[in-house]
Amino acid sequence: MLDLEAKLSSFRKMVWDEEKLKTDNELFLSTEKNSSYIDDKNKQRNKEFEEKIKDRKNFLKIRKNEEISKIKQEEKNDFYAYREELLDDFYNRLITKLRAYKKTDAYKKSLQEDIKKMMKALNLSEDEIVVCVLHDDLDLIDFKNKQAIDKTYIGGFILKDINNEFRYNFSYKERIRDRKYEFGKKLYQVLESERFNESNN
Repeated sequence: MLDLEAKLSSFRKMVWDEEKLKTDNELFLSTEKNSSYIDDKNKQRNKEFEEKIKDRKNFLKIRKNEEISKIKQEEKNDFYAYREELLDDFYNRLITKLRAYKKTDAYKKSLQEDIKKMMKALNLSEDEIVVCVLHDDLDLIDFKNKQAIDKTYIGGFILKDINNEFRYNFSYKERIRDRKYEFGKKLYQVLESERFNESNN
């Protein structure tokens, strides 16, 4: 009887030991597997986090560049607007001065002579030319063919042939238009050099 109990006890111990060993192995494998899974997850999360940081940095860099570009464009627009404002101011001042000069004796005395000189320089005959001046300047000139032009021409004169095939515009309006381009070009160069000097200081 004792021998049987001893054998049963020995058998139980053997089964228990096998089960414990099996359970321990499964637990070890499960722990190792879970540990590896957690490590992989951590690596993946770290990678995703680094990618998000990189994307965020790139986004901020793009936004910064966009802001810089926007500011530069606004500065350029302000510069062009300022240049046009100066140019218009110069243009208006010049018109005012020329209108004032047109009322002087110097203008009234020289108009006839200036027209004659220009006709001679262009080799034009009085018979084939119509001399065009402002209405209030018609009494200042003495030519066979003369005609009034709009007061927007400010002063000066226009020479055209009687058949309207060609014309030479020596009005103040035309001269101002020519000078406005030249002045605008010089003004642009001056302002650009000032901007360059400011950026270097």
